Amino acid sequence: MTSTNQSGRYEKQHRGTQAAYEAYFKGMDASMQQKVALTTAHFPVRGRIADMGSGSGRGTYDLACLYGGLELVGVDINPVSVERAAREFRRPNLSYVEGDIAEMVFPRESLDGILDSSVLHHVTSFNNFDVRRVHATLDNQVAQLKTGGVIVIRDFVIPDGPERVYLDLPANDGTEAGEVVGLSTAALFERFAHEWHSSVNCDAPVPFVKSESPRPGFARYEVALRAAAEFVLRKDYRADWATEVLEEYTYLSQTQFEDAFRSRGLRIVTSRPLWNPWIVQNRFEDKFHLSDLGGSPLPFPPTNYLIVGEKVRAGSGVELRERPNPQTSAPSFLKLKGYRHRGSGLNMELAERPHQTLDVVPWFEVAGQVFVVAKKDFPRPVVSASGERPRLDRAHHSGYVTEPVSAIVDESADEGQEVYRILRERAGFDAADVVGVGDPFSYFTSPGGVDELVVSRLVEVRPRRSDLPFHNYTPFTDAGTVRELDATQVLRACHVGGMFDARLEINIYRLLRQLGRDCGTWIGAPVALDAQPHAPAAASAAAALAPPARAAFDEPVPLDEPRFLSLCEGSFAEFDSAGDVLAEARFEYVCPRHLSNNTAVVLPVVRTEQGVFVGVEHRDLPAVQSFGGSSHIAAAPAWRLPTTVKHLSEIQPFLKEVLGRDFGLRLRRAWELGGAYFPTSGVTPEVVYPFVVEVEADEGLKAKLHFIPLPELTDNLERLRDAHLLIATCRLAHALGVPA
Repeated sequence: MTSTNQSGRYEKQHRGTQAAYEAYFKGMDASMQQKVALTTAHFPVRGRIADMGSGSGRGTYDLACLYGGLELVGVDINPVSVERAAREFRRPNLSYVEGDIAEMVFPRESLDGILDSSVLHHVTSFNNFDVRRVHATLDNQVAQLKTGGVIVIRDFVIPDGPERVYLDLPANDGTEAGEVVGLSTAALFERFAHEWHSSVNCDAPVPFVKSESPRPGFARYEVALRAAAEFVLRKDYRADWATEVLEEYTYLSQTQFEDAFRSRGLRIVTSRPLWNPWIVQNRFEDKFHLSDLGGSPLPFPPTNYLIVGEKVRAGSGVELRERPNPQTSAPSFLKLKGYRHRGSGLNMELAERPHQTLDVVPWFEVAGQVFVVAKKDFPRPVVSASGERPRLDRAHHSGYVTEPVSAIVDESADEGQEVYRILRERAGFDAADVVGVGDPFSYFTSPGGVDELVVSRLVEVRPRRSDLPFHNYTPFTDAGTVRELDATQVLRACHVGGMFDARLEINIYRLLRQLGRDCGTWIGAPVALDAQPHAPAAASAAAALAPPARAAFDEPVPLDEPRFLSLCEGSFAEFDSAGDVLAEARFEYVCPRHLSNNTAVVLPVVRTEQGVFVGVEHRDLPAVQSFGGSSHIAAAPAWRLPTTVKHLSEIQPFLKEVLGRDFGLRLRRAWELGGAYFPTSGVTPEVVYPFVVEVEADEGLKAKLHFIPLPELTDNLERLRDAHLLIATCRLAHALGVPA
């Protein structure tokens, strides 16, 4: 291990021990934990960050405590707040200044990051609802950012959907008149419609039409979707009603936010609506109903919105986008082959890519803090392919990702030599920088459809500055940079959909496990399992995770008329902030013919007095047979979703159906198991949504799945070869506090 004396640059990040760091994080309430992870996942590990609209200063102080290597500056327009914050919250890396966040508080290009957390809607609300003030604020904030600096906005968003909707509200949960605190939800809405004003109704009440609801005890209102969202987002803030009704929460749509970022030279790292699990469960479900004017149910409006943008140098690309490609050519990189299952006679289709994927994950540790070095802003245009098939979580991004340092290598090449070559050519590490190279670990990224076995190597390196550009080996303007990342912070970002690469996450869990380090606090949706009286028939780890070897498929044959998969060739253009094309290249990728690009992966679980049991499926997959001779693999149950499933809110009914149909299981509850991820971003735009599902413990569990105690599963992670099972297991153990 390298001491802090060898790298004085990192001494500031030491705040006692990593245990102290985690203890401080665990002391936050859940909402603050999620806010921290969502808003800081993409900040650098050093530099100067401005927390715009810092208010009491407590949130800025929390960030300063967690990120000792960053200089935090809280900015607030209220001099009393600034004075009090500076007096109450003190840290060596923390200061407060008085200033209007809409103006130039700092010199040009002096900040490494800007955080606008639930503050920009004040810029419109208290300036006559003038949305132009938000655009002027963005102009000034981007000017204050250095090239490479990051701006993070967490606020509200105008929901997508029909212009007018039906909003059904309880009419018997309070009084029809009187004080706000005692009103029924329906009566509160009518008061809201009279008192609330915004950029779309500055001088008039909110128009609505009241009618009888088909739901007993409810009243129905035909109203604009935007007004309906504004009401349900504030209906539970009755104690502060007089203040809340003065504000306009929603001022830009997701598309408008994205256009505003790109036009200002910001490369969008992520743009996504958020549905806070606690708010959805406790304030939305069964508390109101939203439908279009035809009566079809609509998703809940987002509880928040997150957009992260990185300021790029002039002339760089801000977006990779697929364009119509009138010319097609025969595939030269990918191939489709058919594998006939000997038992059923059914054909399975598989996309094959040449050569071997080798991931190299440099890491180092300073003062108890573990860092990994990864590629940042690497162009992966395929993740944006087939945009006509929307993601369930409505997330958008520009096509530049953070992923392991990697390369495609010839299977006959010396792997050890390739590791050093990749480190030198793609990360700038010389042999003298390498402390040690770990053993290889391999897994299938998407064994149901892609013939890809990734081999990864953890490499301990000496700490050094690493956010530097390197040789551009892509057809676009650059290949990004390499950058050190706090390992536990990356996991937190994955929990809440702030990072998306499956391979980087798998390697970080493996690294922390080998070092014997805690993975930090789980901040995804809390998983609360009920204890059941009956335990499933438990299998041994050997039986569950190493199914008997067999070759279930005949030799592959080329496919002239595939039925499930399609090989596509897309023309992907790189656009600058003015919308001009900087570069264009063609890429091959694979998609399902008739299904969506969305996949649901589940871990069926049962909790008893003896502990938590996880159900593992045994499957025969041609990708597995093509590499090792045996087709048999332990996997997490997974389904490619039909195009009729259009939103995350529709997942649970789908899972209830397929769990019963395919495994004879009865679903009790389901939870999102962290954020979505890309399993293999160079080959397919597939997006995976992992879930943990609590199922009824009955006799049906014995026949279809192999149940294993969760601690035995985590003790045998090195035996897992299905990337989906790896990620889901690590996340479940993390969520339940089981050592991985």
